Amino acid sequence: MPLRKSTRIWLIIFAAALLLSLVIERTERDSGCLGLFVKSVAITAGFVLAWRVIAAAFRVIVRRLTLRLAFSYFLIGIVPIPLLAALLSLVAYLVAHQYMANRLRREVTAVGEEAVRSDPTLPVVRADGTGKIARSPVPWLNVGEPAPWLEDLERPGFLVSDSDVWLAVRRGAEPAAALLLLTDPATPWLQELADRTGYTVSAQRGERDAKGPSIRIEPGPRKKLPGGAGVPDVHPRARPVPGKGFKDSEWVHAFYLETAVNAVGEKAETGENVAVLAANTSPRVLFDQLFFQGVAEIGRIFWAVLLAVAGALLIVYLVALAIAFVLVGSIARNVNRLTRAAEAIARGDFSVRVNSKSRDQIGDLARSFDGMAASIQRLLVETALKERLESEIAMARTIQHKLLPPAEARFPGFSVHAHFEPVAEIGGDYYDYLPIAEGRTAVALGDVSGHGLPTGLLVAMAKAALSTLLEAGHRGGELFGRLNELIHRSTEPRHYMTLALLDYDAATRKGVLTNAGQLAPYRVSGKTVEALSLPSLPLGLFPAKTFPTREFPFASGDILVFLTDGFVEAVDAHDEAFGFDRLEELLQTHASSGAAAVRDALLAAVREHTGASPPDDDRTLVLLTLD
Repeated sequence: MPLRKSTRIWLIIFAAALLLSLVIERTERDSGCLGLFVKSVAITAGFVLAWRVIAAAFRVIVRRLTLRLAFSYFLIGIVPIPLLAALLSLVAYLVAHQYMANRLRREVTAVGEEAVRSDPTLPVVRADGTGKIARSPVPWLNVGEPAPWLEDLERPGFLVSDSDVWLAVRRGAEPAAALLLLTDPATPWLQELADRTGYTVSAQRGERDAKGPSIRIEPGPRKKLPGGAGVPDVHPRARPVPGKGFKDSEWVHAFYLETAVNAVGEKAETGENVAVLAANTSPRVLFDQLFFQGVAEIGRIFWAVLLAVAGALLIVYLVALAIAFVLVGSIARNVNRLTRAAEAIARGDFSVRVNSKSRDQIGDLARSFDGMAASIQRLLVETALKERLESEIAMARTIQHKLLPPAEARFPGFSVHAHFEPVAEIGGDYYDYLPIAEGRTAVALGDVSGHGLPTGLLVAMAKAALSTLLEAGHRGGELFGRLNELIHRSTEPRHYMTLALLDYDAATRKGVLTNAGQLAPYRVSGKTVEALSLPSLPLGLFPAKTFPTREFPFASGDILVFLTDGFVEAVDAHDEAFGFDRLEELLQTHASSGAAAVRDALLAAVREHTGASPPDDDRTLVLLTLD
C-alpha cells in the first residue's frame, strides 16, 4: 500500500526529531527547553504515525461504516490534543524567552548608567573631532584608530575584544564612553545584573554567521581564569543555589544577542562579532515576575483562574467528544441506506434511486440524492466541456500576452512606451518592435478583425511571418505583399488585418513607413501634430495587392504615435465617438510633457469620455520618442 504524502512528511519529522534528540543528549549535558521541544515534536510525530498505522489496519480489517466513522471522529478529537500542547509549549517558551531577553537588555542598560553616575574610576575612551580615539585606557583600543561608534552611542552598547565583552556607556555630551568589563569575575557588573533580574547570567562573545536564508550564532571562546577554569555563571545573591524540581530548577534558558558596536573593526570572514547575554531561571521565578503586583496572592489568583478555565475547556471538549461519538452511530445507521446507491453512482449507473419514505432530514437528503442522480451525468459533461474551453482560452490569453514585447523599451535612437488593452479574453490588436540588419529597428502595430481564438491564431501567425520575412531581408511593399498572400491564403475573407510598419534608421533619423489600412500614425514635433497618411486596404482581403511605402525624415525630440481605432471610436453614453479632433488636440496639448505623459493623458481622456460604458474594441497605443 503506497504511503500518503502527509504520512511521509510525518515520518521525516519523526526521524529528524529523533536524530536531533540523540545528538543533543550526546553533546550537551543540560539540553534545556530545546531538548524538551525536540522530544515533544518526536513524541507528537510518533503519536500521529502510530494512529495512522492503527487507522490503516482498521480500514483493512473493519469494513463497517459505523466503526470507521467513530474512528475518524476519534482522530479528529484526540490527535489535535498533543499538537495543541506542543504549540502552546512553544508559544510559552517564546514569550518567556522574549520577556527574559528584554529584561536582560533593560537591566544591563540600567547597570551601565548607574555605574557611570556612581563610579568615577571607570576607564573612559574619548574621541577627537575627527571621530578617532584620542584617549584610551585599554590596550585593545589604540589612540588614532577610527571609532565612529563613540559619536553614535545613544544608549549603552557592547564592545568585544578577544574573549572579553565590554559595556560602553556614553559619558557626558562629548564623544566619550565609560567601559564596564562584563566577563571578569572581579568586576561587580554581572553580579548586579543577576541581582536585578533574578536570573543566573553569563556573558561571552559570539560570531554571527549569515549563510543562506538563516542566521546561525556560534559562541566564541569563554574567558579562562588562572588555572584553566572557565568563568562561572553568576547567580543572584538572593538565590545563590538553584532549586530542585520542575518549578524550582533553572531549565528556562534565554539569550540576548546584539552586534558589537566595534564589529566593523573586527569583522570575521564569515560573520560579525556579537555579544551574548545568557540567562537561566526557573518557572517559579518567571511566573512570579510575570504576575507579581506587590501582593503574593495575586499570582496565585491568576494561576487558579488559568487552571479553572483550562479545566472547564477540557470538560466541554470531552462532553462534545462524547456527543460526537453518539451522533456517529445515529448518522451511520441512516447513511447506510445511501451507501449502495452511492456505490452504484460511482460505477456509472445514474439510473439508481433511493426512494426513501423517511420524512426527516435523512429522507430529504435521499430525495435530493435522487434528483441529483437524474442530472449529474448532464452536469458532468457540461462542466467538463466548459472547464476545457476556459482552460484553453486562459492558455491562449497567456500565450498572446507573452508574444507581445514589454510596454517600455529602449532601442538605438529611440525609446518606446506602449499600452495594450484587449476588450475580450483574446484580443485582436498586435504590436512589436524588431531589431533588423544594419542597426535599423522595425516598429509594427496591427489590428485583426474580430476577437477570440481565431483572431489570436491570426495574430500569432502574423507575428511569426513578420519576423521571418524581416529576417529574410524583405522590406516595405514587398514585405506587405508576401504577408498579404499568406493571410489571404490561410484565413476566410471575413478575417483581415490592418498593419502599419515603420523601418527606422537611427543613424540618419529617417524612417520608411508602410501601411495596410491601419490608422495613420502621428508625428508630434514641438507644437505641430502631423498625420503620416498612407491610405490602403487591409491585409488578406485580396490575393494580390500593392501597399504604399514612403520615407519620412525625422528630428530629435519627435514623438511618433501609433494607435488602433479603439481609441477614436470609443463612444460615450450618447453614442458620440472620441474622434480625431479630440485626439489631435490632446497630442498638441501634452506633447511637450513627453511620451509617458501623452500616453497617460490619452488613456485618462478616453476613460473620462466613455465613463462607465464598457469598451467596444481593443485599444493599443505605441509611442516612439526619437533621440
